[in-house]
Amino acid sequence: MQVKMKKAIKRVLVLLIILVLGFFIFIIISKTKQKREIASTIQTIPNFSFTKLNNDAFSNENLNENTPTLFINFNSECDYCQIEAQSIKDNMSELKDIQILFISSEPIKKVKDFGNTYKLMEHKNIVLLFDKNDIFPTLFDTNTIPTSLIYNKNQQLIKKHKGQLKANNIIKEINNSNE
Repeated sequence: MQVKMKKAIKRVLVLLIILVLGFFIFIIISKTKQKREIASTIQTIPNFSFTKLNNDAFSNENLNENTPTLFINFNSECDYCQIEAQSIKDNMSELKDIQILFISSEPIKKVKDFGNTYKLMEHKNIVLLFDKNDIFPTLFDTNTIPTSLIYNKNQQLIKKHKGQLKANNIIKEINNSNE
């Protein structure tokens, strides 16, 4: 009787292990599929809607046509974000034909203070946006700050960069995409 019991316990354990492994394989495959779908979705600028600092909505419909677009997901307290903003400010003469969108989920006041610190709002091609629902990371498949996404004038993704990106690299990527 005891031998039958041990065999039954072994079978149950083996079955449980197979079920747990199957569950983990299912999760991994699902997440991989989801990542692939998101990566495909961001090959062109996905539909989005954020809030400008004056509380007006800003979406795809507000983008300038035939203009390269740079999305920067930032946090005002991030040192790398501050260096990137300074680099953009210092190179505005070369970036004047690029639409630059700074997006943050921080309170509007912090976003506005960041814009004022780096004099970003003085430039008509720069828009600071508030992501009140914190959807940018999911929508654009980002998990680090700063993350920059550069799109060409046809709204095709040129480069997705995690971490600080200097203005000269932005310019180089856009110029290379025009060749």
